[in-house]
Amino acid sequence: MMFSILNMEFSDRVKARMKELKISAVELAASVGVSKGAVSHWTSGSNLATGQKLVALAKALRCNENWLMTGKGTPDQEHADPSFDSDYALINQLSAKGSSGNGYINDHIEVVGGLAFKRDWLRRMGLKPEKLCVAYNHGESNWPTLTDGDVVLIDISSKSPTSGSMFAMHDADQEVIFKRLIREISGGWIIRSDNQDKTRYPDMPISAEGMRGVDIIGKIVWRGGAM
Repeated sequence: MMFSILNMEFSDRVKARMKELKISAVELAASVGVSKGAVSHWTSGSNLATGQKLVALAKALRCNENWLMTGKGTPDQEHADPSFDSDYALINQLSAKGSSGNGYINDHIEVVGGLAFKRDWLRRMGLKPEKLCVAYNHGESNWPTLTDGDVVLIDISSKSPTSGSMFAMHDADQEVIFKRLIREISGGWIIRSDNQDKTRYPDMPISAEGMRGVDIIGKIVWRGGAM
């Protein structure tokens, strides 16, 4: 899946620095101020360090945050980014695209940067920075909600379908789609595009049983794009 590929690249850089500096997981955990389990998540690729934990991890590994997160530049290259300020959380921005049409195949996913969000806004929204990622919309089937090239914020901790919300999902061909879910009175669901041209973008009914088999990546909780 798209996120495991991303995390593996991050974990490789963490392990490489630990090996070079001869730092154990216990020593790294103590330096960063986290549990040994958190370090295990970073080195196994099951989770990413974000925000202030990323800053502390980079300091402990004697490298800059940008290289550690994206692999760009060199470990000792100077990096000053105001988005790492304590008032902001830097959310990983992926090269991944989700289609508002028939699906988008992402052959390769990588972190291409970060997008800063105010921490107090995230708290008000009930969102955790470490459970968020930023991706791109492709296509016009969700116009006017989403237009081609829009940026979307995805909460990957929210995988349970809720009626009226828009989600990032994998379709049957493992392509990424952005669609709204509508619960029917019968108990079934409709996978819907916001575009009102239903000749081009028809509703896709699915049974309650079928919905349980849908691979939901996460809920789309914010979008940004041109006016």
